[in-house]
Amino acid sequence: MSDALDVRIQGDSMWPTYRSGDLISLLVCDDNYIPRVNDVVLVEHPLKPSVMMVKRISALHANGRLFLTGDNPDPLASEDSHNFGPVSSASVEAYAR
Repeated sequence: MSDALDVRIQGDSMWPTYRSGDLISLLVCDDNYIPRVNDVVLVEHPLKPSVMMVKRISALHANGRLFLTGDNPDPLASEDSHNFGPVSSASVEAYAR
C-alpha cells in the first residue's frame, strides 16, 4: 500500500473539481503504479523544476508519455500539456483515482 501525501491546490486550473486552497490526499507512487486516463497526478513542471503541479491524465501516448490537462474548461486557465507537450510517466510522484 502506498503512503498518502496531502497537497494544497493553488490556482484555478483544476476547477471545478478542486478549488484553490483545497487540501487533497494523493497516493505516493511506487514501482507498481500504472498510469490510467483520468488519474489526477502530482508531477514536476517540465519547464519550471521548482514547481509541482496537479493535473489529470487525459491521454496515454507511446513510450510512457502522458498528456496532462487541467479540469478548468477555460483553455487559458491551465498550463498543461497543451503548452509543454506530453510528460514522462516516470515524472508522476503521486496520484488519485
